[in-house]
Amino acid sequence: MLKSMTAYGRACRISSIGHFVVEIQSVNRKHLEVNTLLPKELLRFDADVKKWIAAQVGRGQVNVKLSVKFDQESPLVVNPNLALAKQIKAAWDAIALELHLPPERGFTLSMLSAESGLLLYDEDVKDEELYRKALHEVISDALKQLMIMKLREGAALHEDISGRFEKTIPIIKNIALKAPGATERFRQRLLERLNEVMSGNIEHEERLLREVCVYAEKIDIAEEITRFDSHLKQVAILLKSDEVAIGKTLEFLVQELNREINTISSKSSDMDVSRWAVEIKSELERIREQIQNVE
Repeated sequence: MLKSMTAYGRACRISSIGHFVVEIQSVNRKHLEVNTLLPKELLRFDADVKKWIAAQVGRGQVNVKLSVKFDQESPLVVNPNLALAKQIKAAWDAIALELHLPPERGFTLSMLSAESGLLLYDEDVKDEELYRKALHEVISDALKQLMIMKLREGAALHEDISGRFEKTIPIIKNIALKAPGATERFRQRLLERLNEVMSGNIEHEERLLREVCVYAEKIDIAEEITRFDSHLKQVAILLKSDEVAIGKTLEFLVQELNREINTISSKSSDMDVSRWAVEIKSELERIREQIQNVE
């Protein structure tokens, strides 16, 4: 089962506290990153929101935006910072006195509007669990919508990725059919050439034969084909499993498949094998790009 990292969910809920609206958007990232934008009245629940998201999302960048309209009282108490206001007024009065400004040009309340820190916000959550429950309910509703889109997009990714893996199976089988004869063909060609140029020196002939055997082993690709086939079987099992967060495992397997086909390509001098290796690498690159969107 595949889940896309790109999805969107939105939910609204009306409770005894007020009207909650939450939007959750996720995009691809290598690891899980949760960003929240909460009203100042509910900032104390930031850790809870991130925990609820992390319980259902494996990786990706998740952006959570919450807005709320309270029906009665806001869970904040707003207090004036009178000490700071007095200091600011005294400073303006001193400026006016020094510049000999007329009284009508003196200090006004509007001068405080640009000053920060004049209003102090204190939390006044009388029933914290009531707020947490309302928030959890609307987040859960949005997460359900997010998961529906993740699975829908994941199904399309699954179809594409599975089809591309299937394309590599007959190609690697063709390479496997050619592999056993490649070493022997090389050995025979080299021996024929040696017989043409050798003068019958037995010592030189034996030494060259040993070199031929060593080189023949170096170009043998049977081991790489076996590992490639093993990785493909692991991919097939993984794609049929019920696991929901398999993106990282798929990335690792594609990396290993690339490693094996690159080795096969570098070892083989057969034109058909080289062409087939390019076809496989092309499919693996497309798969790698798609997996970047898989959770």
